[in-house]
Amino acid sequence: EPSYPLCPFPLLCFLPPLHSDVDRGEGQTKYLLTGEGAGTVFVIDEATGNIHVTKSLDREEKAQYVLLAQAVDRASNRPLEPPSEFIIKVQDINDNPPVFPLGPYHATVPEMSNVVIQVTAQDADDPSYGNSAKLVYTVLDGLPFFSVDPQTGVVRTAIPNMDRETQEVFLVVIQAKDMGGHMGGLSGSTTVTVTLSDVNDNPPKFPQSKVFSGGDCRARGPGGQASSPRP
Repeated sequence: EPSYPLCPFPLLCFLPPLHSDVDRGEGQTKYLLTGEGAGTVFVIDEATGNIHVTKSLDREEKAQYVLLAQAVDRASNRPLEPPSEFIIKVQDINDNPPVFPLGPYHATVPEMSNVVIQVTAQDADDPSYGNSAKLVYTVLDGLPFFSVDPQTGVVRTAIPNMDRETQEVFLVVIQAKDMGGHMGGLSGSTTVTVTLSDVNDNPPKFPQSKVFSGGDCRARGPGGQASSPRP
């Protein structure tokens, strides 16, 4: 079962040619191609057996094609050999950036807590082929207040004892990059709006009390004379 990579340049991508043992190169043999994509995606040269691709192949649209090839006599169309089945498997390339299907995110967390939220990106590329779907998370905006686990996407506070009374709302931008985060990888980003909720971290304060010392605390009448309290 031959396997071929996605073809970025249609009409320039050729598959290995078909060849029959009965073909002596005298022009008496004709090659036919039937099956999935025959005549549209894959076109065969009847005289040589060369097959070329007419458009770009995308593994996310179709991962493989099953085709039948046969050599026949050009004059009578009589089969010279039984038809042969072959499968073209489309190898993946890194053509899909990561996306955050649940973003943007909003999180309300108690002030002075540690874990904020977990963000998750998805990549449509084949995870079994290379590092095209291996994602690494980083903080684009939100440092030094927040950090993110590069493997799990768990967002945490990076400064201990963050105080709502100092700042209540933060906007954090998280990036996911494929190819293991290496150069050439594709990336996508999302935002996390973090709101700190209040906790009881401020003890009550009383205003400064007035202290009276000595003197006459009796109430005074209109003439300024102190009146004795009623019995």
